[in-house]
Amino acid sequence: MQILPGNGGGPAGAIYAEAYPDTDYATRIRNRRRIRLFLAVTGLCLLVSLSYTFLRPAIYESRASLLITTPVIDERAGDVSNAQHVELELQYLTGHAMLTGVLERLAASAPSVVDTSDLTPTDLEEMLAAVSVDNTNLIELVARGHDKERLPVVLDAWFDVYQDARTRAVTAESESASAEIGQQLVELEQKVAEKRQALDQFRKDSDIVSMERNENRILRKLSGLTESLNKATEEKVTAQARLGAIRAAVAAGRPVAGGNDSLTNLEDRLVDIQEQLKELENEFTPRYMSVDPVIKGLVRKRDLLEQEIRNKRRQGRQGALAQAEQDVASARQAVASLQRQLDEHKQQVMEFTTRFAEHEALQEELLALETAYRDAQDRQLQLQVNVRRQYPQINLKERAFLPESPSYPHYLRDAGISVAGSLLFGLLALFLYDFLNRPARQSGLPDIKPVFVTAEGTRLLNQAGDERLLAVNNAAAPALTHQLSRELAESEVQALLEAADPDARLLIACLLSGLEINEAQDLRWGDIDTGAGELHVDGKNRRVIPVTAPLAALVSECAASDVQADAAVWQDASGGPLGAADLAALVSCAAHDAGLTTPTEVTPEALRHTHLAYLVRQGIRLGDLAKLAGYISPTVLATYGVMSPPGAAVALDPDRFVYPALGSYSPAHQAH
Repeated sequence: MQILPGNGGGPAGAIYAEAYPDTDYATRIRNRRRIRLFLAVTGLCLLVSLSYTFLRPAIYESRASLLITTPVIDERAGDVSNAQHVELELQYLTGHAMLTGVLERLAASAPSVVDTSDLTPTDLEEMLAAVSVDNTNLIELVARGHDKERLPVVLDAWFDVYQDARTRAVTAESESASAEIGQQLVELEQKVAEKRQALDQFRKDSDIVSMERNENRILRKLSGLTESLNKATEEKVTAQARLGAIRAAVAAGRPVAGGNDSLTNLEDRLVDIQEQLKELENEFTPRYMSVDPVIKGLVRKRDLLEQEIRNKRRQGRQGALAQAEQDVASARQAVASLQRQLDEHKQQVMEFTTRFAEHEALQEELLALETAYRDAQDRQLQLQVNVRRQYPQINLKERAFLPESPSYPHYLRDAGISVAGSLLFGLLALFLYDFLNRPARQSGLPDIKPVFVTAEGTRLLNQAGDERLLAVNNAAAPALTHQLSRELAESEVQALLEAADPDARLLIACLLSGLEINEAQDLRWGDIDTGAGELHVDGKNRRVIPVTAPLAALVSECAASDVQADAAVWQDASGGPLGAADLAALVSCAAHDAGLTTPTEVTPEALRHTHLAYLVRQGIRLGDLAKLAGYISPTVLATYGVMSPPGAAVALDPDRFVYPALGSYSPAHQAH
């Protein structure tokens, strides 16, 4: 591809090009043939398509709209929806009997303007259609045909026949429904009278005096016995519980509740004597108390009271136990007696329940008959009051009209399609002609097409033959972006560090820390202070580069113990500093030893660019790049700016921005 420079076509400059004549004699002959082919194919297609378009007969269309009103009361169809009503009317409108009636109406009417005597049922089936409008109760009556004068006449006759037929059908159905409801009323009235008489006789025979079940004598007695039995059962349970409690107290030797007053007095006297003896024990010795007659009398009185209290308690327990046993026996006797009475009454209750259930069934049958009788009366009344509202109502919303223009075909639209299609066929014929008659190449060289390069992109010069060189009246536009070196992958840098010798490895680490190759050739061991963590760079870009832990380890690996401070870090055989080309060769040799795919692209500039691109992607401020890498032109900074992540930039932190491959490398790992 031949590329010609340009400036983008701005107002400051213009492009002037002069070409040779565009065609020769053979080309002109070929173009004439192409024009004749295009005109012939297009003309033939236009003739066929336009003839087909305009020779088709016109079809006119007339319409009338009917509104189907849902019936208020519809006993004939039950729960029939609006859509079902519309569908039923559609079937009725398009039925064979309806179309036959239309023909008879048209034949009976005196021909006025339009002659319809030649119509047949088949013609009407093809001409007429009934269509429902979606989501509405509207039906459109459609008539299509070549004679637009007869369409409204046929539609009006169709609607008149349909309306007359519906009127007759509604009248006949109304009379039939009225007679049917009258017969139902007579039969239901007779059945209600018979059922009432049977129900009264059953009440007398079954002694049912109330409609409420629990108000009858047998059930009231059953309810009383049941309540008495429940109460007696509760008393029995209470007496048994009290007897069990008394027996447990007697067995444990505990006092039984409900002692008499004499026992209470004895206990009070015993407490007084015990208190007196307690006070005497605090005043006198036991020996004195054993010989003193007064104290001995108190002791004897205490013993007698205790014995009497024990006798009283024993008598109370025996009396309470006997009373509890008697209460339990009485309760058991009452429960047994009530249970016998209830068992004897159950048979009578069961018989009464059966009869009462029959009575309720008779009542429900009577109620159903009375309900049916009232419903029949309501239907008869509604039928008499408003017979027409019980059927769907048909209203003519729009009468048939005389169409002014045909509905089909669309002559203008189809003519436009014919013209467009004919042109398309003509172009297709040209494409096939050019494809089948394409010239062969004169040599095996590829086609060379001139390309004009602008700030907006490239543009092919559209010339058929040889082009003369373009004269440009101003200089080429400057580059929009700065061309950067290739950025190395982290795996490439890792392989480079592992394959390099110590001197090359230290050089790579310095380049990945912000040093330029020209600054590396002037670097002295005295410029590196690992204790302070600083690397001093002299020259036009004087700065201090932080010495990170990986860089300090590599410096310790390469520096000898007796190294001079003014000695160059990278020296040749004579002890002089290596030049920039030699240092670049160290990097290139390491790239070859690492087996990288394109070792020639691994240069000191590529390593430096890889480090700077990593810093920018980590969010460092573009202004802080100069602290590590020295002066960077605004154009280059703008190029790096597109790599910055979204969000606010972060301050410079040397330990955070160590290149990953350098941070993961260690001399001990390399030795292993």
